Amino acid sequence: MRFISMLCVALAVGLVGNANAHIGEQVYLIFEISDADLQDINLFDADITDWEDVVGDASLLPDDFFADPTVGDGASYNPADMDYRVWLGWNESSNRLYLAAERTDDVYINEYGGGAPASVWQYDSVEFMIDGDHSGGQYNFNNEDSFTDEEKARLQNSQAQKWNAIFDSPDGRMLGYPGQAAWLNQPPLSDGGGGSAGGGPTRMVLEIYVTPYDDIIATDQEGSLATDLEAGNVIGFQIAMPDFDTAPQEYRGYHNLSGQAATFRYAERFVDGRLIGSGGATAVADQSWARIKASFND
Repeated sequence: MRFISMLCVALAVGLVGNANAHIGEQVYLIFEISDADLQDINLFDADITDWEDVVGDASLLPDDFFADPTVGDGASYNPADMDYRVWLGWNESSNRLYLAAERTDDVYINEYGGGAPASVWQYDSVEFMIDGDHSGGQYNFNNEDSFTDEEKARLQNSQAQKWNAIFDSPDGRMLGYPGQAAWLNQPPLSDGGGGSAGGGPTRMVLEIYVTPYDDIIATDQEGSLATDLEAGNVIGFQIAMPDFDTAPQEYRGYHNLSGQAATFRYAERFVDGRLIGSGGATAVADQSWARIKASFND
């Protein structure tokens, strides 16, 4: 079929194309969710079923992640300890990236009181990092002595962004980024929902969208440069799953896609994602990353 042939070509380009990968040779494919399909996804119901119906199989599984041995106990993947699935998508009309995650955790650490979403990294959460223009480089300057405080404030999370997202928040705000531009931390540029149920293990769901920027000027939203998300573009991105079993900031494990340390500071330590268009009437469910990989075994 012509459609399957096109997808195979897209996969081949994604794996071996000259994308100048940040880390590793694999280029992950991120499929567009059409305007019509977005209407069928409720980001605030703490239910992943609509993602399975619309987007299909999960984009990323634990096999795609590496445990950082330098963080906490360096715990590797153990489904009895922490298990997870991640869905990714993008939408050209809204210029947004979408992420959904379903996770089970034997011990759920979340003492977040609300009001400071950029601080939720210290609890069981999800970290979503984006380098929209694929430029790499340092994007966190808090520990950089060669810059003035004014320069750090201007550059912090400007040319790439790290988003921290938590599954439960008393004020309903699930995500935020640790930069100076407060306007980025609200709809229509970022939003989402989540929830958790049960204990030992706890099942958590997170559903969010963010707007990536190539250059953020905190005091000038109009002068800031949003990433132009278009089919065929390659972006840098990183996803991390921190796990805490005893107390906030006491890491049990830290899993990310590149296996690199300090991805919160250096964008060249991200992985690559190629944006694949929805193809008009073609359903996103037929284009999922997992389905394409499986097709090679049929």
